[in-house]
Amino acid sequence: MTTADYEKCARRIAAALKLASGERILLKLDTRVFAPLVPPLQNLIRASGAHISGVVLAEDTETSSDGELDSLRRLFANADVFIWLPEIRQGNRPALRRAINEWLDEGRGRAVHFHWHGGSYPIGLSELPSQDFIDRIHLAALDINPDELEEQHRRAIALLGSGRVRVTTPEGTDISFEVGNRPFCSQIGDASRARMESARTRIDRDIELPAGVLRVAPIEVSANGSVFLQVWRPLASQGRNLMLHFIKGHVAVQGVNADKIDQELSAAGRDARMFREFALGFNPALQVLPEAPFIAYYGYGAGVVRLSLGDNEEMGGANRGGGVYWNFIHNATVTVDDRVLVREGKLQLP
Repeated sequence: MTTADYEKCARRIAAALKLASGERILLKLDTRVFAPLVPPLQNLIRASGAHISGVVLAEDTETSSDGELDSLRRLFANADVFIWLPEIRQGNRPALRRAINEWLDEGRGRAVHFHWHGGSYPIGLSELPSQDFIDRIHLAALDINPDELEEQHRRAIALLGSGRVRVTTPEGTDISFEVGNRPFCSQIGDASRARMESARTRIDRDIELPAGVLRVAPIEVSANGSVFLQVWRPLASQGRNLMLHFIKGHVAVQGVNADKIDQELSAAGRDARMFREFALGFNPALQVLPEAPFIAYYGYGAGVVRLSLGDNEEMGGANRGGGVYWNFIHNATVTVDDRVLVREGKLQLP
């Protein structure tokens, strides 16, 4: 990453927010990474007439207290915008996570997530490419036009909401579900106040950069069928050649180390075993490349499907608690009745 690269990142964050004079910005940053991004971002915030009202430092801990929660609530009450910069370990301790969610649910604030070092996953047993290679891809992904993404999402939403959605792969995935009237989250990289006027869910106010994904929590109990995973990586358990069988949204797991995964889900409790989400990527710069196959930025690449388990309150779903378990499919075919939206990992927009 060069000075010009960091300046480009700062410009994209500022362009997404369209800051107004007097707005108060709360930053979360990790002093160990991406430090050269902070000065140009500060300059752009100042140039807009806004100012930084507080800074939260990253901590590699799951420990927090009631006193910390009260302090964080006051900090967010005095903020209009939250910018979450890259961390070595991308995540929030419990008090911070709760304070952010409460603030977003109040409908006042808006946030930008800039998780540069997070969200890259191997496909199967392959290795990730170098960080420099991933950086180049992420930099290119910042250039996607929000208006172009919005038009693609609009057409995909119309199709996905018109019938029963089916996802298949050559390895044996074959699952179907219905979206019903559940709201879609269209991540096009626009975190402006004007965009927030149409926000329906928490994640509509949590804007990701790079952008590109379309997300929805389908009707959980409508999910039936199977999902094949060569590798299970969500948290502690390493599974191999797994088949996730869904009956009315509830999952049972078969395959290598399935018993450990079962224990992991049981320990999480609540709705950890329930079908959570369908997400589809649209960013062409993040699509899976034959010469370096990996999942870039949380599956936001064009044609990448994400099927997950667990809590989906942030998307307007019915699941509560039990954590979140992402699984990515790079070669899926997605159909709605007899119409094709994705064919073997390639978008086929109507």
